[in-house]
Amino acid sequence: MGRSSVLTSLLALLVGVVLGAAALSWWEGGRQNAEIESLKVRLADERGQVQTKVKQLGDELASEQQRRAALEQVQQQQQEQAQKATRRR
Repeated sequence: MGRSSVLTSLLALLVGVVLGAAALSWWEGGRQNAEIESLKVRLADERGQVQTKVKQLGDELASEQQRRAALEQVQQQQQEQAQKATRRR
């Protein structure tokens, strides 16, 4: 095998490796873009679920705060009535 055929083979191998790397990069880039878009959609769905849950918990908290305030008011009224009853005796 002559020196020129070895150089030609090495050059062909080098060109093949470069083209293969470029093709792999293109393929992976497309696959990654599709995966990124899929993750964005999933993230948007999960964000919507979390926002719904946060709103639900906020509503529950507000309801519990109102309930507690009403109970404290009733308790205070009962204490005032008990104090008035003890003063009358």
